[in-house]
Amino acid sequence: MGHKRLREGVEDYLGYRKAKYSATTVANESYVLRRFAAWVGDIQLRHLRAERVSGWFYSEGGLLDRHVTRDGVQREPITPATHNFYRSRLASFFRFASWRGWIKDDLLREVDPMRVSKRQRLQPPPHRLLALLGEAENDRDRLYLATAMFTGLRTSEITRMLVGDVDLDAGVIAIVRSKSDEEDVANITVELDGELRTWLRSYAVSLGRPLDPGHFLFPARQGSRYVYRKAQDGALVKTRTKTRWLPDKAMTHAERVVQGVLGALGYPTRGEGTHTLRRASARAFFDSMASDLGYDAALRTTAAFLGHASSGTTEGYLGLSSERKRRDQALRGRPFLSAMIDTEGVIPLGRDQSGRSESA
Repeated sequence: MGHKRLREGVEDYLGYRKAKYSATTVANESYVLRRFAAWVGDIQLRHLRAERVSGWFYSEGGLLDRHVTRDGVQREPITPATHNFYRSRLASFFRFASWRGWIKDDLLREVDPMRVSKRQRLQPPPHRLLALLGEAENDRDRLYLATAMFTGLRTSEITRMLVGDVDLDAGVIAIVRSKSDEEDVANITVELDGELRTWLRSYAVSLGRPLDPGHFLFPARQGSRYVYRKAQDGALVKTRTKTRWLPDKAMTHAERVVQGVLGALGYPTRGEGTHTLRRASARAFFDSMASDLGYDAALRTTAAFLGHASSGTTEGYLGLSSERKRRDQALRGRPFLSAMIDTEGVIPLGRDQSGRSESA
């Protein structure tokens, strides 16, 4: 029990987590913990020390310095938010290891959470969101953008869609929420209906055959490449093949599609992706209902749109605050201190020409 090695312990932990949490959550944990294990080395967990753990974050060439990842790429220092995420993943693993009796020490005692400054996240307004569609490279990418902005779904929820999940007659797409693994539907708006029909026709034509319900709605693409073909005279001629869709494989790197169109319209692209469209469309959805339904009802409806279990999560996600809303309603364009006193018999506080207070 006490002689468990780090890599084996990590795999045991991930197996335990797979039974309780979504594939996305486990994949994120897997990335962090396997990266940590690769940096530390496959030592016995009982030999792991707090200073070794803190070294991953703070040492020269550690995460908070310019560092090289396992794929040999030079990376910039991680942000405070990423630091806290990595720390929380290690904390969860170390609790598990402690329960199993593999470790007894507080291995994170030298790694404190970092303060994260809140910033206003990019939220393009509706007319700019629609303009992004015109910058798409192809019909698949255009539908991906449209699906993200008209449904508010996450990347993994979109890319796992199959052709058979789309029911144009009923006006819904069957989905599975990535955070909860719950089945749900995404409603097809008028705009999305047109985009879906255009892509499905284009998709079938490009394949040269009818679409199968099991095909991915957003397939991977095989880029063009050079091949040698034999001419009539027997000579080898270098030609370039056409790009083609791979219907049995889901698209990857969807964030590049979003970053490409954002950059084309002059928006920043670093750290942006499908969540940018998801957040912007959700904020537009909230704003469109708040005046009629009121703040709380609009917030709850937007939470359902995003698939959030808590409206508090939605409030933070959109950068909203009910307290700020009530503050603004109470103060903006309204009397404040003067409304709290009886003005009869009170000498106004002004200044005479000498600059002294008239009531002095």
